[in-house]
Amino acid sequence: MKISFIEPHLQLFGGIRRIIGLANRLIQRGHEVTVFHSDGSPCEWMKCEARIKSHQEVLKEMHEVIIYNDPNPTDYSLVRKAKARLKVFYVLELYTISLLRGFKPQLYFPRYRRTFFVKESLRSPYLKLANSTWLVRWLKEEMNIESLLLIGGLNTEVFHPVEMKETKNEIRILSSGDPRKRKGTQTVQEAVRLAKLREPQIILDTYYGKGIPQEKMAEKYSSALIFADGQIQAGWNNPVAEAMACKTPVVCTDIGGVEDIAINEKTALLVPPRNPKAMASSILRLIQDKNLRENLREKAYQHILQFDWEKTAEKLEKILISELTRPKLSNQSPKSKTLNLILDVLHGILNIGYGMTSPIRKLFKRREHT
Repeated sequence: MKISFIEPHLQLFGGIRRIIGLANRLIQRGHEVTVFHSDGSPCEWMKCEARIKSHQEVLKEMHEVIIYNDPNPTDYSLVRKAKARLKVFYVLELYTISLLRGFKPQLYFPRYRRTFFVKESLRSPYLKLANSTWLVRWLKEEMNIESLLLIGGLNTEVFHPVEMKETKNEIRILSSGDPRKRKGTQTVQEAVRLAKLREPQIILDTYYGKGIPQEKMAEKYSSALIFADGQIQAGWNNPVAEAMACKTPVVCTDIGGVEDIAINEKTALLVPPRNPKAMASSILRLIQDKNLRENLREKAYQHILQFDWEKTAEKLEKILISELTRPKLSNQSPKSKTLNLILDVLHGILNIGYGMTSPIRKLFKRREHT
């Protein structure tokens, strides 16, 4: 199959890691894969076997399958205009989830642009994939939207246990340190501050933005006694999965994004979101109970090994083949085409730097829609 991924960039982020890892496995399975992103520059932090092209090339090609996951105006517009037999929205995150149900005027404010395009993507006729069980369930129960589970994967060549020398007089707690609000770093910082009142030897270590090479990340995780994650909302939790693969005991928030991998008292200790006291208590419990640490790390390691990119790529392959062999749906009705033109106007208004004049002109021009 000729499979194309549309991405905003190829910088170091969990969502990008997910797509490149999946693309690499699809190539190994014999498919022709291209990743289109903003300027077409190569990926510098992770090996990418797929062809890389710029956004400018998307509309020049015919795609058998086109997949996007970042709900931004550019990627959404490219996918709408591109010629493809099958279009797929891979749901990695829902962002401001409270604005997705029903009509919410706030959704049209610039600050919620990303959530606006999430909702537009969910309302599109494209095939929907979701990268965790809770997303599939939430979309069905809250929005009556059907989606197929394509769960996140893990590269065990990068993330694996590394034997590290024990550092005396130091209790190292590792966290991603990601400053974005939904990542919950402030919760971890406050929890560590509280825990230090009982265990002064605790130090908090982070890796976000420090330019650590990927081949050194396993050492980073393995150097910590505990990995703490305070995310408030996530589609799939890469850091928790990576820590487990490195056999680092985990304390994390009890959110949907860890449902598939973090089982309380078995593979991790779960605490409520935005609750530093509960997290501090669990951190202290792990510090003081070596048997519990060993039990969690071993069970988590065995559990996380099932989430392999090869299995995910094989499942995606089967899904795409099934969808491509379905009978074609009829073309859009004139009413649908008019609605899409109106949506173009809204998209233009919401996109910074894109004035109203150009999209309004489109209402008076003939235009084809895939």
